[in-house]
Amino acid sequence: MSAAELCTPNPIPETLGPGFRMSYLVLARRWRPQNFDEVVGQRPVTQTLKNAITKDRVAHALLFTGPRGVGKTTTARILAKALNCERGRTPDPCGECASCLAIAAGRSVDCLEIDGASNRGIDEVRELREIVRYAPSRDKCKVIIIDEVHMLTEPAFNALLKTLEEPPPGVVFILATTHAHKIPPTILSRCQRHDFRRLGQIEILPRLQQIVHDEEVTVSEGAMKAIARAAEGSLRDAQSLLDQVIAYSGDAVGEEDVAVVLGLVEGELLAQTTQAIIERDSSRALTVIESLSARGDDLQRFCQELLAHLRDVMISKVSKDPAPLLQLSRVPPDTVRSQAAAMTLADLETVFQILTRAEFEMRRAPYPRFVLEVALVEATEARSLQTLETLLARLASLEEKLLDGRSVGPALPALPRRAVAAAPPPPLVEASPPPPPAESVTSPQAGWGRVARLLERQKRSLAALLAGPNDVTLDGDRLIVTLHNGTTFARSILDDPEHRRLVADAAAEVFARRVTVEYRFQGASAVSGRSGSDELTAGGQDESRRSPRSGEARKARDSRLSAAPDRGAPPADREALRRHPMVRRAVELFDGQVVQVRAKQPE
Repeated sequence: MSAAELCTPNPIPETLGPGFRMSYLVLARRWRPQNFDEVVGQRPVTQTLKNAITKDRVAHALLFTGPRGVGKTTTARILAKALNCERGRTPDPCGECASCLAIAAGRSVDCLEIDGASNRGIDEVRELREIVRYAPSRDKCKVIIIDEVHMLTEPAFNALLKTLEEPPPGVVFILATTHAHKIPPTILSRCQRHDFRRLGQIEILPRLQQIVHDEEVTVSEGAMKAIARAAEGSLRDAQSLLDQVIAYSGDAVGEEDVAVVLGLVEGELLAQTTQAIIERDSSRALTVIESLSARGDDLQRFCQELLAHLRDVMISKVSKDPAPLLQLSRVPPDTVRSQAAAMTLADLETVFQILTRAEFEMRRAPYPRFVLEVALVEATEARSLQTLETLLARLASLEEKLLDGRSVGPALPALPRRAVAAAPPPPLVEASPPPPPAESVTSPQAGWGRVARLLERQKRSLAALLAGPNDVTLDGDRLIVTLHNGTTFARSILDDPEHRRLVADAAAEVFARRVTVEYRFQGASAVSGRSGSDELTAGGQDESRRSPRSGEARKARDSRLSAAPDRGAPPADREALRRHPMVRRAVELFDGQVVQVRAKQPE
């Protein structure tokens, strides 16, 4: 049996009388499925209905919902034929008896098809209720098919509610809609729902190939792919587009014919635009837009096609076997592979985001061309976005370099030195003197400075943190250090057990006794630790409970530093130093400020 015999056209007579011939029957009607097996891509629905018919478990109210052109009304007609076939209830209606022929032609008195958009009022529903009260005229079952049922008014739904819940014997309601969410829940709860899905392009292609074979028309593979993609999951739309293209081109249809009729963009232009983005050639990309605009193409459609091509490029890059996923690509596979090799995933993601935003903005923009041109320029000039992990790694490296005293930017400009008289060379000493005893420590501030210098030999980053502008007071055995650097990073350094041990040992060596080193942060709670101990506790100290001597020392230091002028460099050089990248990063990292700029004195 041929494909044409398997999928028989609708049995509608071609003539209505002598000398009168009916108009041309479009492909979508001629190739409408006549049994469940011919319905494309809806096996879960058709198999459920076939089993229900076989086991005599057909519900009295069914709801078919899904996108347009996927077989909802067609399946409803097939179900009506299966219930009323003269050979008995069967999942495979014969399609030859009087009942099957009448239902297929839309002439059956017991199978009513109602358009919900034009018969949406309560009066029409009342009339329908009167019709279903009577037994079927000829067939075994009265089938009521209401298409676009969501268009009914609320009073009409209310009038239908009771009849839908308890219809007379031998009556089956089939409601079809593309917007199930617009149907009242009271109606939905009384129906057995069947969801029809969008068809894949791979599912549409075989049916189109079958049609062109039996219609004896030559259609190129590229043209078939373009039609299947333009149908957007609707087999009926694909058949209508094929009918339109055949009418334009005759018996031989090429991809160029499809592009002209449907307003599609040639694959070559998609490849050229993508190559311009790869080569960062904005002028070339704008030239493509100019050519499309000159011939009146839909630029928003072009943007959508370009996004689809970029999707193919991404699939080719990440998939080990991209061939099955690129069967409908309109760009040659070699071109797709070469462009995938020239772009990183970060590049693809960046360009895709730019064009997606542009496509959305073009829907409402008064000048869509300008939006697309700006987006293409942005895409050609864009650089790969750095990942979060890369940025965090760079930040950690920057913090370590700053605390270790290494340079993180260009070298500081040399400050001009003032001429000074030559001093006699200092006497040579053999070794550094040992740390002075506690009695020789003139002040806690000086002692803390020596602690920092001792730590510099062991941990430079810790010493750099403790040697900053801090306030130090000694209250008995408590050494209170008020740090102006209260960042989380600084706290983590001081909280390290190894660092606490080093500080405790150095403080004991300088002050010649064990002391409690207590850290305080301006505007934060105090953090204290017993020198020589691994314990670290937190307290609730605030500004009002701090040592009066610590507050007085801090105020005296702040006033002294604010009054000290910048010395040793012209104003221009001082300003350049303040703006230096290393200085700015240090200020941001430690949440500080530049107090004074001084030239290094000659040794």
